[in-house]
Amino acid sequence: MKRLIFLCLLFAVLPAFSRAATFDPDYIMADRDMTNKDALSLEGIQSFLTDKGGTLGAYVTQDLDGKTKRASDIIHRVAQTFSMSPKFILVMLQKEQSLVTDSSPVQGQFDWATGYAVCDGCNVNTAGVSRFKGFAKQIDSMAQQFRLGYLPDLEMRGETQTKIAPGQTTMIDGVSVTPLNDATAAMYTYTPHIEGNQNAWRIWNTWFSHPDYPSGTLLRGIQDGSLWLIKYGKRREIGSEAVLRSLYNPESVIDVDTSVVSAYEEGRPISFPNYALVRVENGDVYLLVDSQKRRFLSTEDLPKFGYSPEEILEATEDDLADYESGTTIAYQTAYPQGAVFQHPDTKALFYVYNGMRHIVVSEHIRAARFGGWRTRPITSAELESYPEGGAMTFPDGTLTKLPTDPTVYVISDGKRRPIIDEETFTTLGYQWEDILVTDAPSIEVHQPGALITIH
Repeated sequence: MKRLIFLCLLFAVLPAFSRAATFDPDYIMADRDMTNKDALSLEGIQSFLTDKGGTLGAYVTQDLDGKTKRASDIIHRVAQTFSMSPKFILVMLQKEQSLVTDSSPVQGQFDWATGYAVCDGCNVNTAGVSRFKGFAKQIDSMAQQFRLGYLPDLEMRGETQTKIAPGQTTMIDGVSVTPLNDATAAMYTYTPHIEGNQNAWRIWNTWFSHPDYPSGTLLRGIQDGSLWLIKYGKRREIGSEAVLRSLYNPESVIDVDTSVVSAYEEGRPISFPNYALVRVENGDVYLLVDSQKRRFLSTEDLPKFGYSPEEILEATEDDLADYESGTTIAYQTAYPQGAVFQHPDTKALFYVYNGMRHIVVSEHIRAARFGGWRTRPITSAELESYPEGGAMTFPDGTLTKLPTDPTVYVISDGKRRPIIDEETFTTLGYQWEDILVTDAPSIEVHQPGALITIH
């Protein structure tokens, strides 16, 4: 049954999980939304202008170098020159003159395309303003103002020329505004009005708001085939298919447009497969297991565990910065990679790792976590000699549900997050055939998490 339960009562009592849901004057857009110069390719800009049905799709005019070019060529040139997002430029063209969607604009809309130099107390005939007239000049000057003016001021002085800064309250149109980031502060410096910036926010979220994928989601860029893990709001590139298979279920990868991936801030890449041996600059060797790095007390013990020198990969301390430090591994350490055992009497399954035992409450979780591992025999006394740790959960990104309940959950950071409805499920790119139907203990071992919604 594909129809998901509509969790309207639950949604009503939970906070909003996306800033895109309601206008917040303190937050117009993310910093990266303003400065990601590769958010759209030249072809992507042209396609976007054509699809929106305005005149810009076919508009040609003179660029600053005197050559006649398409509007998309000029937008792309400015984006690359000043490292400004072409999506942001498109929003500014629409915000100021509705040029992206207007099918019959007048010449004045092109001449003052981004509203640059046209202030509240002046107009296009004011001395010093007319030199900024022209489609290409307007876009170029606007981008320069942000990239060479507002943003450097915020970085070096902590505020813009009009004293607007993140964390600093300013009265704008009678409203107390405390920008949460540099992009918002810059926007209010360019347009010191609530209505204009709310319009920019509305356009951005109508055109470019990307799905807020939960932590633990695996994405593949359709255009370039790159693999990414979304973790804590950042994208971490997965170095290879081998690394992917060693850490995650390849079947849970979602194919998306590369622009969706690039909307996330980039974090450290994931370069090493699970259970890799890596050596850092000082000669220490670590075993990487899930999110932990475990140092061998002596490299002379490696052959005793069955490892060979050829297995060791070279790395730097910085490469391993995102791994937690686990307990050291000595020759006496039992099961350094971990092992799955079954209690001889109760037949319950346990994962023993790092000197702790973790119950595996179902065969479904065992298969998802340790599909290729054999279950080892163990005595009751030996098993109970290990202190009890937290229960094992499904891997992040797992879709699961109960057979008698239409609610579908995605596992994220070890929590079960309900998906609000079918539209959200399909919009995020999930597949019905990937849902694992399981039992109540397998679901309830995960703490409840926030509702997933795209609205």
